[in-house]
Amino acid sequence: MKYSTLLLVLFMLGFAGCSDFLEEASLDEVRPSSIDDLMQIMVGEVYPLSNTVRSFQDFLTDDIECFGAQGQELLESPIENLYLLFSWDDEMFNERAGSHERVNAWKVYYNKIMGANTVLEYLDKVTGEQESKDNLRGQALTMRGWYYFLLVNLYGLPYNYGNPDENLGVPLKLQMEITGSYYRRNSVAEVYEQIEKDLLDGINLLENNPIVMSEYKINALAAKSILSRVYLYMENWDGVLRYTNEVLAEKSGLTALASADEAAFAWQGSNAFGVYNMATSNEVIWLYSNVGETSTFYTGGSFNYRAPFGVSDDLMNLYEFENDATKKNYKDLRPFLYFSSSACFIQGVAVYYQLYGRKCGKQSLTIGTKGIRTAELYLNRAEAYTHKFMASGDDNDRKLALSDLNYLRRHRYDMRNVAYESKDYQDANDLLEFCKEERRRELCFEDHRWFDLRRYGMPTLTHTYFVSTDNEEVITLTEEDPRYVLPIPKLALDRNPLLIQNKR
Repeated sequence: MKYSTLLLVLFMLGFAGCSDFLEEASLDEVRPSSIDDLMQIMVGEVYPLSNTVRSFQDFLTDDIECFGAQGQELLESPIENLYLLFSWDDEMFNERAGSHERVNAWKVYYNKIMGANTVLEYLDKVTGEQESKDNLRGQALTMRGWYYFLLVNLYGLPYNYGNPDENLGVPLKLQMEITGSYYRRNSVAEVYEQIEKDLLDGINLLENNPIVMSEYKINALAAKSILSRVYLYMENWDGVLRYTNEVLAEKSGLTALASADEAAFAWQGSNAFGVYNMATSNEVIWLYSNVGETSTFYTGGSFNYRAPFGVSDDLMNLYEFENDATKKNYKDLRPFLYFSSSACFIQGVAVYYQLYGRKCGKQSLTIGTKGIRTAELYLNRAEAYTHKFMASGDDNDRKLALSDLNYLRRHRYDMRNVAYESKDYQDANDLLEFCKEERRRELCFEDHRWFDLRRYGMPTLTHTYFVSTDNEEVITLTEEDPRYVLPIPKLALDRNPLLIQNKR
């Protein structure tokens, strides 16, 4: 069956517009008939192929700062297009937001959940080896759990805030069948329970039916890594340790940035950059976005200006430099290797991305791939040990947390000239703060910060927005601000009268 025919099937199932979620359509006689057909649906409609949607989260955080148009007229419109998002405005997903189609996660993620449900529905109806079917079932369950995890952390309160049994999450739709029914929002706890079930079932299927595939496909280690993150958000520290240990027992490598050849961080054709470059990195577990979006970097002539939105001073000041005043000589190599210094345009919108590699002088580059890597697992485990130390006072937990954090940092520092000095914290609160800062330094612009801020208690954030410096606007997100829970798009509310909008 050709891919175009499969798209017709998905259209008949309601895929044609993700905003049509829960608005059902009639089935066509065309059906997937083989395991290969279902894999094509997984690749085309379930797996994320672009990081553009997820990247909108960066603009909600303190990792991004506005630097204005700097007298460049061509930057004015892109900056204005990002105002609603950068100001946490209620209209960020609605039609007057110029970039709403690229940031409407509700629309995109429910569409992908529908794809996973389609695969799960047809697995017992198509031809193919049972091992392949069970492996694909594990992939589909894991991806469904993944998308519900993203949705509930965008549109519901954090699991560790208030009562998750009472706080509204997102609607759970777990079957493909057409009913014509509307769905209410399940509680945060109910959504997490389903996420946990999908991931546990997915892990079991993937472990018992292993098939070697590319890093863009889900395997048992990737599913366990996701579950480690889920348990981190739930503050289930024993769960974090169990699944983190299982992953690191099988895949523990980190990339030593100081020993990497410069070519390892240059453009590698269709590969990613640096720590996500499969030719040079040994820490990749799962790649969840492709590198197919091209961006243009203006580096000379009249285009020699700072990115209109870029890495914030607040984030940059967390890194250690030989000279903190000039920030030109690096001890910590991450800002040198993770950040580019040029303006980047995607679909007409000026943005700034973390690039996993050096700037290599070309006019056209590709956004760095995102995913899950072993660095996160070390950070998850360190945070779990830290909280166990805070609860019990067991000094062994403190030492284990520091061991993971220092082990990660030794792989990120330039030890060719200066020996890395291990950090040591005796106080539990100081250790937790160090753990949070290290997570931010390592995982910035990999879609963690907004969710981390939410589970850290939703602290006060301030954005300064301006096109020109004589017209600055200071926008504040107060502590525990309702805007830490994003608004459900109006179109979804119009199509489903049972949906309740989040409090603003």
